[in-house]
Amino acid sequence: MRYRDAGVDVGRADALKERLGRAVRSTWRADVAPLVGGFAGVMRFPGAAGAGRGPALLAATMDGVGTKLHLALEAGRVGDAAADLVYHGADDLLVHGAGPLAFLDYIAQSRLDERVVLDAVEGLARACREVGAVLLGGETAQMPDTYLPRVVDVAGCMLGVVPEGRLLDGSAVRPGDALLGLGSAGLHTNGYSLARAVLARSGLRPADALPGGAGVTLGDALLAPHRWYGPAVMPLVEEGLVRALAHVTGGGIAGNLARVLPEGCRARVDAAAWPRPALFHWLIEAGEVPEEDARAALNLGIGMVVVCAPADADRVGRSLERSGERVFPLGSIVPGERGVEWAEAAGP
Repeated sequence: MRYRDAGVDVGRADALKERLGRAVRSTWRADVAPLVGGFAGVMRFPGAAGAGRGPALLAATMDGVGTKLHLALEAGRVGDAAADLVYHGADDLLVHGAGPLAFLDYIAQSRLDERVVLDAVEGLARACREVGAVLLGGETAQMPDTYLPRVVDVAGCMLGVVPEGRLLDGSAVRPGDALLGLGSAGLHTNGYSLARAVLARSGLRPADALPGGAGVTLGDALLAPHRWYGPAVMPLVEEGLVRALAHVTGGGIAGNLARVLPEGCRARVDAAAWPRPALFHWLIEAGEVPEEDARAALNLGIGMVVVCAPADADRVGRSLERSGERVFPLGSIVPGERGVEWAEAAGP
């Protein structure tokens, strides 16, 4: 089973995004930071100062929960999936050194189900409290001609702020830098069209045990929360020990790591540097998913990549582990064409 068989054509989407990007960039002014491939849009925040460090930059990112909501609805856990959207947005800001400030939500159904909408908003509010963002407002829409009955759509915009001198844009990355991967809790909020197709094909139910999962059900594994990395990573950003960050979302490790590399820098990722969690083994085996598609659609157990100077790698790794992170040395930055290559495991 390939990702496009589940209804997601990554190549077609990338081509469309390039066309959309031209329209978006046509609106930019001199106060917009041109972050090619950025995880959030960043611009100067007129009249504001960041924590006594001079002018501040406003950062903003927009996303939706996606098809994880179908599993969450079935399990009665829409609030948990909505919370994931806040964590996702906060991590996107973190990539550029920004801290969460405020969140705006959009919730839509064909006909509003009060229980579902309340669960979603309570989940958003809980996550906003955890990341330190204000749930500033939002929109609740009823559109019977647009949405299928009983389906819910949850999207939102996360706003943040970063002192201008602390902006991470990947320009500090150099050949020789170390790559440290931080463990994910599961799929986070990407790859669910593929995962749901595999689940349907397997004949298993969410209540069934995850093969190789040490007693965890498939439902719990698939609905594991999107992790918020700010408490562990932001202190290192503030110390100047981080040269770049990549939040592993749609596009997988390579697709997102490439977004923060400057010209002349190529990331070499060791494919055997970390153990893949049982959920990913099951998805790939049950769906007969080609490795290429698995790497493009799934995070494979890595939710964030930290790029740091080689001399700082041990210190950064120890700090992250003290904060409760699972840290894996993924590889390094080498001279070459901007992009990511995989160093494959040696055969038996």
